[in-house]
Amino acid sequence: MLRSASLAAVSVLALSSLSLADVWVVGNTGTGNDFYSVADAMGSGSISDGDTLRILSGQYGSFDTGNTAVRIEPGNSPGIIDVYGNMSVRHNSTVNFELSGLNSGLSVGDPQFDQFIVTGHVFFAGDIEISLFGGFIPSLGNSFALIQAGQSLSFTGIVTILPVLADGLSWDISVNPGVSSDSGLSGGYSLVASVVPAPSAVALIGMAGLIVRRRRA
Repeated sequence: MLRSASLAAVSVLALSSLSLADVWVVGNTGTGNDFYSVADAMGSGSISDGDTLRILSGQYGSFDTGNTAVRIEPGNSPGIIDVYGNMSVRHNSTVNFELSGLNSGLSVGDPQFDQFIVTGHVFFAGDIEISLFGGFIPSLGNSFALIQAGQSLSFTGIVTILPVLADGLSWDISVNPGVSSDSGLSGGYSLVASVVPAPSAVALIGMAGLIVRRRRA
């Protein structure tokens, strides 16, 4: 992972196809056709519009979906994608993030949600999908740093799918300054999905406070 690897560890990647139609696996196994980055895999001529890329946990030299419209499924359900360089997700591509718990896996244990740790800049203009599995149900105050960037982070994309939460709760997707101390990065920004009170619930809380203050007047 980014927290302990050298750049030499990211030099050999492989692209392989699954038995499923139009589904590809990008990994650093060192077998098959070698690529130096996910961008190289995208430019190989094998991947077409509408294909799915399952990018295995590991270390990669760069990340750019280019002009091809693809669906990205990161990790090993879930996993951590370390990017040495910049990350670009174009407007015609989608990234699905799976959540099964709160542990990032950056310091101890296995990761429980998909995430990208990027040393450079992030440009995200595509779509985001968030899905739950393993019976996990997020609660108020839970947050998930889906992308952490050591430099700038631009998010102009659209969130197309969000899991249903309990009544009175909603999702907030925002770019926040700073990164996790366990990411191996310093400074930078994070794209965070958080569970917050739904707008109607916030309004009701505000009205309740107003009523209390009036009664005390």
